[in-house]
Amino acid sequence: MTAAAYVVASALFTTGGVLLLRSALMDVEELSPSSVRDVLLEPGFVVGFVLYVLSFLTWLLALRRYEATAIFPAFVGAGYAGVVLGGYFLLGESLTASKAIGVVVILVGIGLVAR
Repeated sequence: MTAAAYVVASALFTTGGVLLLRSALMDVEELSPSSVRDVLLEPGFVVGFVLYVLSFLTWLLALRRYEATAIFPAFVGAGYAGVVLGGYFLLGESLTASKAIGVVVILVGIGLVAR
């Protein structure tokens, strides 16, 4: 598997996981034993958690093959960009001009670090 494939897979797992976890937690007003139990049993939370675990496993697989100084920034940056864009398009979260510019800068930075 190429470094780019690992980064894309991790970004998709991270983005999906974070957005599903956020969605499952959006209506939780206060954390209590019963609300935690309800959230833990919610399918969206469970799938989000599994995706997040898959993201971590993808990271471990990539880390054994590629230098940490090259692969880590790509994983973190791609995950951040995915969550910002996914939050905007799927959850209706804000996307300010500064966030959009930040995503572009991060993606350019990933390209530079990958060289």
